[in-house]
Amino acid sequence: MGEAERNAFLTRLLAVRESLSQVSIPLMIMDTAPAAVLGASLDPVVTAMKRKLIINIGNFHTLAFRLGPSGVEGFFEHHTGMLDEQKLAEILRDFAAGSLTDDQIFLDQGHGARILLDQPLQLDESANRLVVTGPRRSILAGSLLKPYFAVPYGDMMISGCFGLIAAAMDHFPQFQNELHKALQVKTMTTAPWEI
Repeated sequence: MGEAERNAFLTRLLAVRESLSQVSIPLMIMDTAPAAVLGASLDPVVTAMKRKLIINIGNFHTLAFRLGPSGVEGFFEHHTGMLDEQKLAEILRDFAAGSLTDDQIFLDQGHGARILLDQPLQLDESANRLVVTGPRRSILAGSLLKPYFAVPYGDMMISGCFGLIAAAMDHFPQFQNELHKALQVKTMTTAPWEI
């Protein structure tokens, strides 16, 4: 995919960047779904998991990542409107097993999938779990996969905000101490910007 094609997919993010081009402030732009997945990983139950599958079930797009000690093990993105509990559970089982293919998602009208580590993730082990966040998370509310519904800092609806703070720690090393302090809140009922 060339730069022109990539830019066509990022029109909203590019518009934000261009609208602030004359302002000399640090700028970081991140898509909502990966920010929500990163934010969900800050839930203390999720942090304790060695390997995990975190899914953000958004209003229009569903994005999932398999994460382990070495980092990202795989990801997929699909259209939420094309998914119901049964179909999503099947996709998640294949994804956890390491057998999900790009064609499987793409030919089902999704965006695609990548498996970077095909070592299966056993979702039935207590140390590895399916973690869910996002406004359409109720799709998996009664799932036999027994998902854990992440609530970073006590508020699932702003998982993406917490993810942005975590991402900014890597993007802006000059602010790393302040951002790290914001994420070291002692109680889960206090948001980082309230300290």
